[in-house]
Amino acid sequence: MKKSLAIVGAGAWGSALAIALSEKFDRIFLITKDNANTDRLGNQHEALSIPFNSNISIGSSFEAIKDSQAVLIATPSSSFNSVLTNLEPHINRKPVAWVTKGFDPDNGKLLHESFSQKLPNHHPCVISGPTFAAEIVEKKPAAIVVASKDKITRDFWAETIQTNNLRAYTNSDIVGVQVGGSVKNILAIAAGIANGLGFGANTQAALITRGLAEMTRLGVALGADKVTFQGLSGMGDLILTCSDDLSRNRRFGKELANNIPTDKALKNINATVEGFKALKLVIRIANNHQIEMPICEQVLAVTEGKITPREAVNELLLRKPSEE
Repeated sequence: MKKSLAIVGAGAWGSALAIALSEKFDRIFLITKDNANTDRLGNQHEALSIPFNSNISIGSSFEAIKDSQAVLIATPSSSFNSVLTNLEPHINRKPVAWVTKGFDPDNGKLLHESFSQKLPNHHPCVISGPTFAAEIVEKKPAAIVVASKDKITRDFWAETIQTNNLRAYTNSDIVGVQVGGSVKNILAIAAGIANGLGFGANTQAALITRGLAEMTRLGVALGADKVTFQGLSGMGDLILTCSDDLSRNRRFGKELANNIPTDKALKNINATVEGFKALKLVIRIANNHQIEMPICEQVLAVTEGKITPREAVNELLLRKPSEE
C-alpha cells in the first residue's frame, strides 16, 4: 500500500514539511485555504528556496484526505477550529496532529482542548520545537518534539515526522509543549525590540532567561511539567526564535523598535505574527491565574501604543529587585 499524508495549510511551515516529508511518502496532499491560494503558491513557496517535488499534490479540497493515511494541520491558530470542522466528515479514524502554535482565539483554551471537543474519538497530538521552515527544506539538521498523552499516538507521529535531517523526540506533556510554543513568540517580539534599539548580548541573555521564567510560571499554573520548559519546545524554541531574523516575531519587534505603528509593522512583515495574535489572550490567562509576566505585559503596552519601546525597557529595569 502506498504511503500518503495530507498536510492542511500551505504556509511556509506546511510547505516546508511537505517538501521534507515528500522523500518519505509516496504522495503528499498539501491543502491550501482556497483556489486563489493554490494559484498564488504555484510550484514554490515564496519564503522557501526549494520547489515542491512532483509527488506533492496541491489543492484546496478536503476530499484529498480520503486518500491519506494521516492528517497534519499546519494552519495559524486563528484557523484551527474551522479546519477541524472541515476535517470531521473526512477523517474517520485517521491519526491527526498539528504543528500550529498558540492558544485557541475563539475560546481561550489550549488547542488540544478544542481538538478534543471537536474530535472526541481522536487522541490530541502537537508537534513543536526549534525549527525554521527555510532551514528544514535545505536539510539542515534539526530536532523537534511530538507530544501526546497517548503513547501509541506520539510514537506514530514521531516515526511519521522524523527524517534523515529532522530528529523527533516524544513527550507526554501536551500542555507544556503548547504553552512553550505559544509564549516564545511573544518573547521573540521583546527580543526584536531590544535588538532594534541597539542593545547587546547582555540584554538578549536576560530576556531569554527571564522570559523562560515567565513561560514556565504560566505553564505550571496550567498543569504543565516544569521540566518540559528546559527542553526543545521551551528553552530550545525560545532561543531560536529570539536569536535570528528568520523569526517573523523577532522582525516584528524590530519594526516596533523603530517606532513603526503596529498595523504598519504587521503589514511590513506580510506573514502571520503568532506572538501578536496571542498577546492579549496570554496576558488574560496569566491574570486569571495571578501569574506575573512583566516582559509580555510590556510588549502588549508597546503594541497598543501606550508606551514607547524604550519606555518599556525602562519599566522592566526599574522594577523592584526580586529573587530569581
